[in-house]
Amino acid sequence: MMRKLFLRSAMMMLLVTVACHKQPKPAPDPGPGPDPVPPVETVIPADQSKFYMTAAEDLEGKVSDNTAGLKVLLQDSKYYAVDERVLSVSYTADKDIVGTVKDGDVTGGGHTVTMTWASQDPVHRPAVLHAPDAGEFGILCLPGTYDGKFTVTTSRYTYQFTGTVTAEAGRTVAVTLDFASPDEQPTRKVGIIGDSISTFDGTMCSPEYTAFYPANDPNVGNADATLAAKAVDSKEKTWWWRVIYDNMQHGTLDVNNSWSGTRVVHEVKNGRSSGQPTPAGFVDRAYAFVDPDIIIIHGGTNDRNQSSPLGSYDWDLPIGQLDANSYRSAMILLVKMLQNRYEGVQIIMLIGDRLTADYEAANKAVAEHFGLPYVNFVGDSIEKCSGSHPTAPAFKKMADKIYDTCKDYLP
Repeated sequence: MMRKLFLRSAMMMLLVTVACHKQPKPAPDPGPGPDPVPPVETVIPADQSKFYMTAAEDLEGKVSDNTAGLKVLLQDSKYYAVDERVLSVSYTADKDIVGTVKDGDVTGGGHTVTMTWASQDPVHRPAVLHAPDAGEFGILCLPGTYDGKFTVTTSRYTYQFTGTVTAEAGRTVAVTLDFASPDEQPTRKVGIIGDSISTFDGTMCSPEYTAFYPANDPNVGNADATLAAKAVDSKEKTWWWRVIYDNMQHGTLDVNNSWSGTRVVHEVKNGRSSGQPTPAGFVDRAYAFVDPDIIIIHGGTNDRNQSSPLGSYDWDLPIGQLDANSYRSAMILLVKMLQNRYEGVQIIMLIGDRLTADYEAANKAVAEHFGLPYVNFVGDSIEKCSGSHPTAPAFKKMADKIYDTCKDYLP
């Protein structure tokens, strides 16, 4: 009996021990939880700075889930604004395009975002380039679809382009602006440098310069109606006036820097007003313009008539070392002086019909070396009123050819 009681007690103790081992342990105290994640705040400023040559560098590391990028391509399908330095690009939208993003909400927003060229690099600067090349500006903005207007300020003018932009979050979209067709094309100032063929009394930039037209045109005041119709008796009948005001849509005269009887090479003539010896060659008058966008050179006839020495093509010599007394070198000097003084100026070369093959070749060589458009009249039938001086109908014919050949440079 005692043995049975002992066994029963031992079994009960074992069951209790096993039951105690199966009970779960209390969970440890986790302590204070982690700090809550603060909402992401992204600031998209209205005024942004550009220090790089590409939009990719402008936007590197800035485009995220809360932002979008605009890659603004600045190109010209003509040559109206090519090489104008770009100072800033802005976009004014119909709703907030910048501001501070927090928890999906935008505060402190604005409708205009502006990217300004801020680098002090004097050589590598963004510019309008001829299509298909393009200058680039990268602008950071809020994602969205906008109706608005781009404003581009260059070293010469301010342009505007109206358009719709869709900027996707986390992506960069390309927008192309063509300076051949902004909302409104600025008026371009055209300078003329020439000899008697380009003169008309009262239009030249100096009283010292003598003129052929109208006083020396034998058709002016002619009793014969047929001859009188050929007279260049008003500035509106000159070739350069017709190009600027009849053919161009957005042209105006900067300066008529023409002097009757002058050559491209350095020479001295007596001024009309003072009677004093005055430097009169094209190279002597290169800095007489005011603020030209385009300069048209019509010279060489008197160099050919007076047999100016041809000289050599000293392409690499600086301005101060070029020979102003020989034709080829003087023409190179003239182009370099104009490009040096008038930043971004577009030069157009005219090759007169009276030039002999050697002078014609010199003009073509200089134009092609500097990448200048040119119009060659050698071989054309250009009616004259006297000597090398065209009639009014001939000037119209010349003007039309100049424009038809160079219209991509003459807005």
